[in-house]
Amino acid sequence: MAALLALAAMPLTVILYPTLKPYPKADFPAATSQRERNLQDLAYLRRLPEVERSFTAQSRVVFDQAIAALELRAGDLDRAGLAMAAAKAVALADNGHTNVLGLAGDHGFNAVPIRLGWFGDGLFVVAADEEQRGLLGGHVLGVNGRATTALVEALRPYVGGPANLAREFAPNFLISSELLYAAGLAATANASSFEIRFTDGRVGFVELAARAATRAPATRFSWPKGNLAPSQPNGWRHVLDGVALPAYLTRLDANYWHSYPASDLLYVQVNRVADQGPVGVVKYLASLLDEAARKPIGNAIVDLRFNPGGDYTLTADFARRLPELLPPDGKLFILISGNTFSAAISTAARLKYLAGARAVLVGEAMGDRSQFWGEGGLTLLPNSKLAVRYTTAFHDWEHGCSLTQVTTCFLLNYVYGVPAGDLRPSVTIVPSFADYAAGKDAVMAEVMRQLASGQGR
Repeated sequence: MAALLALAAMPLTVILYPTLKPYPKADFPAATSQRERNLQDLAYLRRLPEVERSFTAQSRVVFDQAIAALELRAGDLDRAGLAMAAAKAVALADNGHTNVLGLAGDHGFNAVPIRLGWFGDGLFVVAADEEQRGLLGGHVLGVNGRATTALVEALRPYVGGPANLAREFAPNFLISSELLYAAGLAATANASSFEIRFTDGRVGFVELAARAATRAPATRFSWPKGNLAPSQPNGWRHVLDGVALPAYLTRLDANYWHSYPASDLLYVQVNRVADQGPVGVVKYLASLLDEAARKPIGNAIVDLRFNPGGDYTLTADFARRLPELLPPDGKLFILISGNTFSAAISTAARLKYLAGARAVLVGEAMGDRSQFWGEGGLTLLPNSKLAVRYTTAFHDWEHGCSLTQVTTCFLLNYVYGVPAGDLRPSVTIVPSFADYAAGKDAVMAEVMRQLASGQGR
């Protein structure tokens, strides 16, 4: 009987082991120099392909070559230099989840006293300390003599995944002089020169000194879109100070909340697919659907624009039940952006598939492809403590996982996965800075326009 059970368990073990396999443990003696510390970190990082399954045979070879090249200059790398070099090597996997995390100004790396945000018409200063308040609303044309478009292209190799994900994270790099210096995009690690078109139309250059980080290094993605809400440190100013905030920016600290913009219209913002507070996300979403069913609702909006992911199984029942509550002529608007990532992509895919023709994706392209590697885990390089995210299971939210992919696809996708098809926005809306600064939500405005014109029903 034991032999039969073991025989039956073998296929499951073959499938599960690569998904659950942990990162190899480090066992290094105490290092006595920066060079030795870096060599130990690189030796540890070299083992990434043992667990990271998104590497192809070719990219694995190139990764090994990149690590070997770094070992030759290990004595010359400070922590920022090692971070950027490691990021460039890890990004060779070309997978959005597979990256060095926490490469962001003020998170363990220095930062100039402004914060930036992307809009349809470019990169703008959305927050600044009191001394630099005159830069608020300024259009950033370039940094350190390079145009913003050229900088985004130069930073592309440091972020794995689609090009729009690298663009999404570019503000994190651009505010840190030492990260730019490590990438060869600044003359010094202590300051940066910004070319700015001010709100009065003048164009000028502003030299900003970088300050030491006030926050510990991050061990997760740091999304610049979080700077769009006016929640800044004491002594800082925000471009939306004194502006009546649109609903989507009022509760970014809440993982989930809902309202009724109209008596028959449900709005749900899910900012992270994870529990928060006394009521978990599954119970909260189930309760709001029970509430909505009693109204009843004619149309619904699910806002995932600030959602970096979590556990997509927590929204699985919600994604199934919500379309069932809508009438045959009702619409389900799914709001997305470059910050919509991981489990949020899975949630959007399930909503789109289960709502069928009633689903409308509105906003910007999501932060990863519809086919990506996820799951896995996080490891820290032993000396620098740089966080590296690795992945072990495949997701295909465009076509669904086939039985021939059973050794690579995440097993729960055979229960919850859907062939959602094209996950690009049905209606592309990239807000302008002027609309944002005036407290307008251009994406919601488009939804309300469609509903008012009859397109929504």
